[in-house]
Amino acid sequence: MTAGKWRVRGSRRGLVGGLAIGVLALVALNLGMGAVSIAPSEVLAVVFRRVGLNIGEVPSATADAVVGTLRLPRALLAITVGGGLAAAGAALQGVFRNSLADPQLLGIGPGAAIGAVVGAVTGGVAGAIAGGTAAGVLVALLLRRLARRAAAEPARFILVGVALGAALTAWVGFFVFASDRSVVPPMEFWLLGSLSGATWRVLGTALVLIGVGVAVLIINGRSLDLLSLGEIQARHLGVDVDLIVTVVLMAVGAVTGATVGAVGVVGFVGLVVPHVVRRAAGPSHRFLMAASILGGAGFVLAADLAARTLLSPVEIGVGLLTALAGGPFFLFLLRRARLA
Repeated sequence: MTAGKWRVRGSRRGLVGGLAIGVLALVALNLGMGAVSIAPSEVLAVVFRRVGLNIGEVPSATADAVVGTLRLPRALLAITVGGGLAAAGAALQGVFRNSLADPQLLGIGPGAAIGAVVGAVTGGVAGAIAGGTAAGVLVALLLRRLARRAAAEPARFILVGVALGAALTAWVGFFVFASDRSVVPPMEFWLLGSLSGATWRVLGTALVLIGVGVAVLIINGRSLDLLSLGEIQARHLGVDVDLIVTVVLMAVGAVTGATVGAVGVVGFVGLVVPHVVRRAAGPSHRFLMAASILGGAGFVLAADLAARTLLSPVEIGVGLLTALAGGPFFLFLLRRARLA
């Protein structure tokens, strides 16, 4: 093995190790910090007992309720949502060969919100997640047709996606205001996102759909590597481009829709994280998506911690904080691409 390959592998191991440590540290902070502070020893005791290990001191009833019932499923949902959105963003950029592609920015998230609102009316949280998933898949496939017409102009493609997202967001507002307010979450939930409704049931439903979608994306990572060479070259190398693009976009739509149904729209995760980790991760989509999962998990965990603590006891929408970080980053990318 050459020295170059050793350096790449070492860089990748360092990246994964650093991201994993960061995620664990953020989980510990999320479990202990908030309106009610919980000592680290009690946090560990609650977590151990949740996995069936009677290790350490017996936690108080308050610690068990706050950590075990509220904060632990919320932290795990943040990991699931952040990891899913980051992997979806990395795959979307590979499919369209456009570094500005993002599930929320291109309208998949707002489209999924429409399905989620309709699903919430008929089936509660599970219906919202299922409806968001179905709508996300449909919008992702529609985006494929729009992308073919704007393939030669990256700026035009982004503008089409932004316009589509704006129109779909307006429809989200219409459906929310026309629905039973006691059943459907308020408009700010769909626009700004929130993890405040996290429960073990919500986590379980979202985890299955997001997990399956992310697995499909990683399995097709090699095909995305070939697709990044261009559709013509990929076809010559034996890739069924139409099938791969359809499968990947369906998976992206499912992942995005499930996250929207569970926590509302959380923007820019799929844009920021893949760009940040790509330098160390390299061009391999399988590793890029795997590393992005950890990066996205850490990003949303950090945003949710800030959302709960900055103005405590008032809670900020987690999507508002990811947008505060992602908006300037998007403008930077536009400037670098000479599109602004």
